[in-house]
Amino acid sequence: MSTASLIYAENAEALAREVEAHLPDEQVVTVTRPEDLAPALARHEPDAVFSIKSMLLGPEIHRPILDAPSVRWLHVGGSGYEHVAGWDPDRMTVTNCVGVLAPFLAETVIGALVAMNSGLFRYHRQQAEHLWRQHWFRPLAGQTLLIVGAGAIGGEVARRAKALGMHVIGIRRSPDPVEGCAEMRPPEALRDSLAEADAVSLHLRLTPETEDLFDATMFAAMKSGAKFINTARGGHVVEADLIAALESGHLGSAYQDVFHTEPLPETSPLWDAPNLLITPHASDGVDDWETRFNGLFIENLTAWRAGREMRNVV
Repeated sequence: MSTASLIYAENAEALAREVEAHLPDEQVVTVTRPEDLAPALARHEPDAVFSIKSMLLGPEIHRPILDAPSVRWLHVGGSGYEHVAGWDPDRMTVTNCVGVLAPFLAETVIGALVAMNSGLFRYHRQQAEHLWRQHWFRPLAGQTLLIVGAGAIGGEVARRAKALGMHVIGIRRSPDPVEGCAEMRPPEALRDSLAEADAVSLHLRLTPETEDLFDATMFAAMKSGAKFINTARGGHVVEADLIAALESGHLGSAYQDVFHTEPLPETSPLWDAPNLLITPHASDGVDDWETRFNGLFIENLTAWRAGREMRNVV
């Protein structure tokens, strides 16, 4: 069996140099274009693959990795792995980078939360109008934050929110306590919990159960004037219902980093929705993110070659 590894990423050559610096005996194959993936897999027969999804290397063109008979382990750059769903667990192990960028995404979530709460959206609009007008806001301390999906990222958000004096409720399947969360509730309690929350932050994996989870009914169940944050997946939200909730004023403000269609089309009505902050799927975009993902790949590759247990096995 081959002991080569293959890196499929736009910046694959630089990542390969980092791997070779730590594992000089490792044969590393690099692929940067979709059309070269299947031929490289057939020619080099790697047993390990590290892939980073991007706009160029979209989800639909990762399929050759799953079909390659030589591949025994796939490491996914990022926490989401729905784009490689359908792998054979008897033949292939999949690991991901969940938690690697969690602290930095949490910084962005807290930044958006502070901006929404203190009215910075409104002041930014007033600046464009050269308008001097003061507004008052309620401190975050004492407000309730509902974290839907209190995993690696949600936990980082919870710790930071607690430090700001917020009461944090976590939603997840496991009842185990999460640092920063004052209480944990099961998914079945989500809808009833919405009425208690001054802010709701989504950190779920996209599954058939969570697709379109936040629709008109869920937004209506939220407290009037509440803040809504989604840095997980665009598929969690019915975008037309989000716009309607903002336009009606029932939803006070929202931050969306992820969307059903990316890049977000210029014609999307989301661009003009009131009190909505939009970023281009960049909430965890620290400047050395690729190196951080590659660091975990190198750690796992070292373990893989030594026959030891790897981190973040899906």
